[in-house]
Amino acid sequence: MSQNAQPQVAEIVTFKLKDGTNESAFLALIRASQTWVDGLPGFISRQVTRGPDGRWTDHILWADAACAKTAQDSFGHQEFAPDIGEIMNHETLEMRHETVFMAAS
Repeated sequence: MSQNAQPQVAEIVTFKLKDGTNESAFLALIRASQTWVDGLPGFISRQVTRGPDGRWTDHILWADAACAKTAQDSFGHQEFAPDIGEIMNHETLEMRHETVFMAAS
């Protein structure tokens, strides 16, 4: 990254699914949302993981804060958003954006 470039931003969303949610159905919704994410400006990468406690993490890397904000602002207008929102336990939902200081692959 050059000195004048905007830093990359990690969007980190953690949550649990509502009790009784079919995990395969959830993963199908996440895969469907990826088509939308792929088309957004500044999208770099995405990982969706689940910890041993059942908490899921959706980790998306954006080119900069403006790209992350554009995605956040338009998410609720997507066809799949109500279905994803319906199966998430909103009491466990946490979202944050963090500046990336180092990334490797």
